[in-house]
Amino acid sequence: MRLKREATNFTHVTSFSAVGFRSIQRFFKSSVFLVMGLFVITAVARPLSAQPPITVQSDTLDDSGYPRRVTFRLDVDAPAEITQATLHYDVSKVSCLDGGATVPVTIEGDNLQWTWEMVRSGNPPPGTAVTWSWTLTDADGHTLTTPPQTHTFTDIRYNWRTVEADNLKLHWYEGNVGPTLLNAAVDGLERLENEMGIELQAEVNLFIYGDTADMRDAVLYIQDWAGGVAFSEYNVILMGIPPSLANTWGQDVVPHELAHLVVAQYGRSCVGGSRPNWLEEGLAVYAEGDPSPEIRADIERGLANNSFEPLRSLNGAFSAHGTEAGIAYSQSYSTVAYLLETYGREPLQQLILTLAEGKSTDAALEEVYGFNVDGLELAWRAHLGLPARDIPPTPTPINPAAIPTIVPEGLPASLPTPPSAAATAVPLTNTPAANPGICNVGLIPLLLVGLFFARRRRI
Repeated sequence: MRLKREATNFTHVTSFSAVGFRSIQRFFKSSVFLVMGLFVITAVARPLSAQPPITVQSDTLDDSGYPRRVTFRLDVDAPAEITQATLHYDVSKVSCLDGGATVPVTIEGDNLQWTWEMVRSGNPPPGTAVTWSWTLTDADGHTLTTPPQTHTFTDIRYNWRTVEADNLKLHWYEGNVGPTLLNAAVDGLERLENEMGIELQAEVNLFIYGDTADMRDAVLYIQDWAGGVAFSEYNVILMGIPPSLANTWGQDVVPHELAHLVVAQYGRSCVGGSRPNWLEEGLAVYAEGDPSPEIRADIERGLANNSFEPLRSLNGAFSAHGTEAGIAYSQSYSTVAYLLETYGREPLQQLILTLAEGKSTDAALEEVYGFNVDGLELAWRAHLGLPARDIPPTPTPINPAAIPTIVPEGLPASLPTPPSAAATAVPLTNTPAANPGICNVGLIPLLLVGLFFARRRRI
């Protein structure tokens, strides 16, 4: 009986142990599921709690005051007080340095705004895109950076029409000049590419205004005699071409100014490189096509009278006098034509690139062609059948690094006024002069400009 009772007790103990084990097993299973559930809830809840409680209601740019000012506006819903706000904006331009700006913004509730006063800096031209974003911080330490927004500045005074070709967009609003002037631009680009091997590097926007007064109102700080402005860093050209001049003066001036921009793209420099004016203007006149009767007459007169200027004197700005300026353009064209016809386009390309490296005109010419500016003049004169000119010793060049240069940000190079607009030019008052550049013949009386263009009808 004892043995049987012990066996029974053993069986009872064994049964109790099995029941206890199953209970413990169920407990651990429940605990595991509970822990896993808590983990999932925690994993989901953590990113939700980390989301900043700042939501954007609107993010806009008001350009109704362009070109004098534009205003960035941001409206948000922020349960906690916003303690810090900054705006970062940047315009689309070619630059050797980062041109973006970050500005602190005064906080007045949930409606933020900041005005870019372009009267202080000069305005980017129509066709330029600006990109911006905001960064906000609230009292709880949450930070929000808004997605980048982009807006393209336009001259909203006119209903623009557009025609396009490869890497070219031409905008106009008066008459039917668009297709005609676009063809002139394309022809000029083909001459640059086929005869000089210089190609357009990036898309260019040309805005053709019905007259120069309309064009000047789109740009701050431009001379009141300007007939056009070229913004090489923005790849934008603004021109005032009345429809009545589209088939005459417009056919020359569009490829001429486009050539300046294309050469600037090709020979862009971040080390202070520059091109002499006779090369710059000679290339631009060459891009116009066959020389005009005025150019041929200038060259024939120079040959007959042996009256050409020393080439070295054409390194800088041309004379402000109409007759002398006309001869300077014609002589520059003839010099560039001599280099192309005698040595081909590859050395000319190399000359532009060598100048972009920061070398002087003399050093660049000697490296590429084996002669300096004076040697080029003697070779060109011999090519034309002219006697050699006595050339005085070349003075020691001044080191450009020793002369400080101040270039106002955003101010364009200026171009003279076409003859039809010179008589009706409206002067700007209380505005600083623009930075002189290509095709800038100086601040001269409008009468001289009118005489100059009446004679040559070109820049």
